[in-house]
Amino acid sequence: MKLKYLTILFILFTQMISCKGLPEYLFLPQSLKIDLTPFLFRVYTPAELATLSNADYNLNESGLITASKFARFLSNWNNNRPSGVSGNLVVFQIQTTGASGRYVFFDGKQAFSYPVSNLSELLTDVRDDGVLGIDGVVPKGKKISDFFSIYGIDPALDYIVFASDTSSLTNLSSATFAYYSLLYWGFPKERLAVLNGSIADLTTAGSLFTTPSYTYANSNRAGNIKNLFRDHTVLQLTIGDLIHAIKGGNTNFEDVDPIPVEGFQIIDGRPNASFTGTINSTASGSKYTNCTTKTNSTFVSNTCVVTYEGRIKSSSNLVPTDLYDGTTFQFRSFNQLQSYLNNTGYSANKQIYIYGEDATKGSLVWFVVHQILGKPTRMYEGGWKQFGALGLRSPSSGSSPSAISQPASYWRTDLTSLTESNNPNADANVPNYQLDVARQFVKNSNKIRVEDKSFLRGTTASGSSGGGGAPSGGGGNACGG
Repeated sequence: MKLKYLTILFILFTQMISCKGLPEYLFLPQSLKIDLTPFLFRVYTPAELATLSNADYNLNESGLITASKFARFLSNWNNNRPSGVSGNLVVFQIQTTGASGRYVFFDGKQAFSYPVSNLSELLTDVRDDGVLGIDGVVPKGKKISDFFSIYGIDPALDYIVFASDTSSLTNLSSATFAYYSLLYWGFPKERLAVLNGSIADLTTAGSLFTTPSYTYANSNRAGNIKNLFRDHTVLQLTIGDLIHAIKGGNTNFEDVDPIPVEGFQIIDGRPNASFTGTINSTASGSKYTNCTTKTNSTFVSNTCVVTYEGRIKSSSNLVPTDLYDGTTFQFRSFNQLQSYLNNTGYSANKQIYIYGEDATKGSLVWFVVHQILGKPTRMYEGGWKQFGALGLRSPSSGSSPSAISQPASYWRTDLTSLTESNNPNADANVPNYQLDVARQFVKNSNKIRVEDKSFLRGTTASGSSGGGGAPSGGGGNACGG
C-alpha cells in the first residue's frame, strides 16, 4: 500500500519539476499520461461501512432518521444540513402501489423531491454471477450512473433520503434495498438515509408538512460515482464466498474471500415458515417462469418454485416482522432490535452473513443489523431463490429437470453439509431449466463484483457509460501543452 502511494507521489513530483506554466489541475489523475484512477481507490471493509444508530433515533443525522430530523432538513436545508454535507437534499418518495396524494414541500433550489413508482426498475438488475442468473440484485454501473443523471444527483456532494409514501412492507424494503444499492456503489453512508415511517402516516400525525400537489424540479446536474474513489463491493457476499465459508475453506473455488479471522454467523432473514421449510419459495429469474402449462392441485397457481425448501447450514433466524411495527412500518426501538439480534446467539465482533428470499427482502434485515445496530455485515443477494434452485433432481421421463443434474456439481446445495430441513418441492412446479454441465463445474461465482470493480476503475469499455465517465488520462502533453 505504501509503495503504491510513493509511486504516485514520485510521478507527480516528476511532473512538477519537468513542466513549466503548470495548469491548476496538475494534481488530478487526468492531467497525466498514466491514468492513476485504479490506484486511488480505497477498498472498505464491512465494519467501516456499518452505521451504529443512536439509541434515540431522533439524534441520527444519517442511516435511520425520524420525522423530526427530516422536517428540520426540509424546513431549512441550508442551515440544518448535517455537518460536512455541502450539497443538495434529494428525497425519493417511494410509491410501489397507489399514492398517498401528499408530497413533501421542497424549495427546488437546494432541496428536491421525487415521487417514484418504479424504483425497482431504476435500482435493481437481472445479472449473471457466473453460476446462475439472479433477478433483483444491485444494478450495473451504467444504470447507477443513469440514475444520478435522471435526478440531477452529485454523489460527491448530495444527501439522499428514501421515504415510503404509504406504510407497507413493499415500500419499506424497496427503501432499504435502494439504500443498499447506493452504498454498494460507493455512496458515503454519512449522506444516505431511510425515513422511519411513511409520508402519509407522518403527515396525518402532524409530524410533516406536505402538500396535495406536486411540481417537478431538477437540479440539472450529475456527478460520477467513480470520482469518489470508493470501493464498497465487499457488501455483496457471493454464493462462492458463502459455500467456501460453510465448508471451512475446503473448496477448489477461485476468487473467493477468505474466511474472517473473527469468525462469521449466518442469519436467515425470512419468515419462520420459510426458515423451517414449510412454505414454498417462488423461483427466481426469467428462466424460471416456464411453469405456466403445469398444474398441481396443491398449489393455488402454477407459479414456479425452487427445487427444494430449507435453510442454509448453521443459520439462525431473524424474523423480519419482529423488526418493525406491522401498522406504521416504523422500526422497533434500538434496544428491541439489539435484543432480537442477541436471541440469534450472535457473538460480538463476528462478521454477519445475511440472506432473505431475495435481495430486496433480505435488505430490510441487512439494514437493521448493519445500518442501525452497526455490526459488520454482508448480504448474499442471491438469497434462497438462488440457493434453493441449485438442488439435484432426477426426474422420470417427461418430468422437470432441475438446475443441477450432476451429483458432484460444485454448486449443488441440497447436501447436509450445506443445508438443513431439505424438503423437495412438487415436480410440477419446478422449472424446466438445467444448467450447462460446464456451469455446474465452473469455479468462480464472482462475475458481478469483478464487473463492478472494473466499471468503477474505468478499466472496461462500459466504464464510460453515463455520468461523465472515468478520468481518461488525457493524451497529448501531460504538462497541459
